[in-house]
Amino acid sequence: MSNLNWRTRAMLAGGAVGALLGVVAAYVYVNSVDKNDEVPDLNPAEAVAIGLAVLGVLRQIAALPEGKKGKKK
Repeated sequence: MSNLNWRTRAMLAGGAVGALLGVVAAYVYVNSVDKNDEVPDLNPAEAVAIGLAVLGVLRQIAALPEGKKGKKK
């Protein structure tokens, strides 16, 4: 694994972190539904709101390298 370049390592780390966060999000969601003893009902408006929130996080991640351009070394 020492021959992997930084792009491959970033993709592997991002995939692992994303999978872990997905499992944690599902766990939290299932526990909150179980606590309320009701059948989950996700309407389209809520799904769009969640999707937009995810896109906002992805935009912030994509902008991380731009923040370093203005700093002096």
